[in-house]
Amino acid sequence: MGNKINRFSKIIKEEGFLSFLLKALRYFNKNIFGISKLVIFEFDLEQSVPRVVSDFPLSFRMALGKDIDLMDEEHYDYDQYAKQYSKNRLIKGDRCVLAIYNGTVIGYGWVMKDYMELSQYNHIRLCKNKVYFYRCFVRKEYRGNKIERVIYNYLADMLKKEGKRFVLLTVNTSNKSALKTKEKDKKNIIGYIIHFNFFGLHYDYVKKKVLQYLQNSEN
Repeated sequence: MGNKINRFSKIIKEEGFLSFLLKALRYFNKNIFGISKLVIFEFDLEQSVPRVVSDFPLSFRMALGKDIDLMDEEHYDYDQYAKQYSKNRLIKGDRCVLAIYNGTVIGYGWVMKDYMELSQYNHIRLCKNKVYFYRCFVRKEYRGNKIERVIYNYLADMLKKEGKRFVLLTVNTSNKSALKTKEKDKKNIIGYIIHFNFFGLHYDYVKKKVLQYLQNSEN
């Protein structure tokens, strides 16, 4: 509790009371009472994946648990809770690719095989030809340089070699900028995830026909 109070005080001091109020409202909506909606996109790896070249010469490698430990909240959006969750996902078979520039990790992207995450600790099994791409992040000072798309290209190449055909990803409808970049991909929308929160109780809703599609290997 003390850490949260200190964090709130820091936000007020550095960003102002209005910024704090907006973040407090988002926290209330996420954790106390609210409804949110995610769009599920699906992309066919057998179709041509647009190649993107970053403004930075990048190298890539798979993350280990020790790499997650070195990531902080300020630069990589990793608090202690997120670190533990991510290390558990590595143990369960998820993979995280690190984008490296001049010896520094400047971005990362996660892939979940065999399962798709509706929300933390709530997963559904996927058919064998589908994978779930999630938690892609680029450090603030490197954003706007196509790094996220380059990470996706790297993962797409890796997954095609492993015989995977479809990549799934979700975008929150509140993320207007991300949705805007995907307007041309409306044909790839296969459904939605709706999150309900009520005083600590959480429920994820997906239409039955969408669940059947995600788990049908003949698609």
